[in-house]
Amino acid sequence: MKFWTVLIALYGVGDGDVESRVLFPSEAECGAALQPMQTILQASYDDVAVLCERSTLLSASPRPVARPEGLGK
Repeated sequence: MKFWTVLIALYGVGDGDVESRVLFPSEAECGAALQPMQTILQASYDDVAVLCERSTLLSASPRPVARPEGLGK
């Protein structure tokens, strides 16, 4: 099963912190984006943390969904 997963990027700007979130349809896709995102942010900011947090919401159904009435074959 696939669950929506949020990539969370935390980095410091001046005296404050910034939190950015990007939604991915699976944990694998979020994981693939971790290193590139960290590399991009570290080029501009010193204090960077990037992590993935899986939700409990399905992003894809584990079962086929019936075709709605009226659709052609």
